[in-house]
Amino acid sequence: MITTRRLRVTSLLLALALVVAACGGDDAADTDDGDAADSGDATDDGADDDGAGSGEEVTISLARFFGDCDESTEGVTDVTLATSECEVIQILTNAFNEADNGVTVERLGGAVWDQYYTQLSTVFASGNPPNVAVMHSHRLPDFAGRDLLRPIADDLESVDVDFSDFTEPAQQGASYEDEVYALPFDIHGSLWHVNVDLFDAAGLTDDAGDPIMPTSVDELREQIETVQSETDALYFTQDWFEFGVGARLFLGLVAQQGGSIVDADGVATVDTPAGQEALALLNELASDASDPQQGYTDSQAAFLAGEAAVLHNGTWVVDQYQRESDFTYAALQVPVVYDEPGFWGDSHMWVLPAASNEDDAQRAASLQFVSFLYDNIGAWAKGTGHLANRTSVLTGGELDDAPQRDNYADAADTAVFVPAVPGWAGAWDALVDELQATWVSDKDPATALADAESRMNEELGTAGS
Repeated sequence: MITTRRLRVTSLLLALALVVAACGGDDAADTDDGDAADSGDATDDGADDDGAGSGEEVTISLARFFGDCDESTEGVTDVTLATSECEVIQILTNAFNEADNGVTVERLGGAVWDQYYTQLSTVFASGNPPNVAVMHSHRLPDFAGRDLLRPIADDLESVDVDFSDFTEPAQQGASYEDEVYALPFDIHGSLWHVNVDLFDAAGLTDDAGDPIMPTSVDELREQIETVQSETDALYFTQDWFEFGVGARLFLGLVAQQGGSIVDADGVATVDTPAGQEALALLNELASDASDPQQGYTDSQAAFLAGEAAVLHNGTWVVDQYQRESDFTYAALQVPVVYDEPGFWGDSHMWVLPAASNEDDAQRAASLQFVSFLYDNIGAWAKGTGHLANRTSVLTGGELDDAPQRDNYADAADTAVFVPAVPGWAGAWDALVDELQATWVSDKDPATALADAESRMNEELGTAGS
């Protein structure tokens, strides 16, 4: 039986040298170092290296989002004490700085998360980029395509990072035009967060007491009718208009039909039979099973108050809901209601800017820090709810005591990343706008898909293709 607990929400004020928002963390300190794992301190590989080989203390700069939590993490090096993405990454940084490795990592100044990439571009343009930066996989083409990042396959190998240990989606997300530009740090993506008590009240649990997920669109419709007739709750809720959560579900539903929202040539392909079917189902959920007037905060509050049986949200809230729910809670993979698994996914990654002002000692120190983060992917996953993206971590037992993780660990191999093409951020915004218009302002779905495809191709530079 899937048990319950509660968590709290991760901070959305991300700091940068920048700040990015979006996902949760993962696991606890990597068990590559048994003593470190037992104590709660991060694995301190490279702790005896002296200033990355320079003989003097080397300082490197780190650009990241995940929020500001300096007060709650000051002097803390035990990553098991972390309760948010921000606290996990800051405590890991503290642990690295406290180790006798000759390197100090300094974070750049803060900013709200939705300005992170704009500010990162500005820092690059100034000619003084950070030594290490966090980046979402879908942003990689926009930076690597402008030669702002350096390929790091050989660098990673030199510090004993086994790139082959990453899952296939993670490897793809860290690559651009057959070059590796990033160290993947997690996979985060869509989940179905389930109120098991409501499913049980509707007779939709198995002999073990676990919720029964629909395996077809017809079964989904039957469950909607059953839950809503047998309980006082809606079947489904999600953020319908704030952060593009509906577009994430659209991407997954298209993928479940064997389709894609961008073809192999980088041309947007949303106005297709698969796209039409996915949007029709989304609008059916909005009208028959949900409240499309709910945004991110309202949908989450409704779920935690027991007013909806299912909430579509991400991996980053698993621990919060485990702590805060007053009902039996389960975090499950998005059900397959078409032909094959498919759900929206993305990845936090670490990149090394191509900085002309960086000396050899700083380059070596940056790799030392990135290698340390690689060794602590388990700690990140355990502390945040995100999926570990290393096969050895997923199968090695390190996450066995993390709540809910067994329910969605297989998703690390089936995540569908947004396309890795330049201009994707603008194309995604266009898709979000048009899809939301159908359930928020009753725009004709056929017109919305046609407009979305046209606008997306304008952003991608593929109009007329």
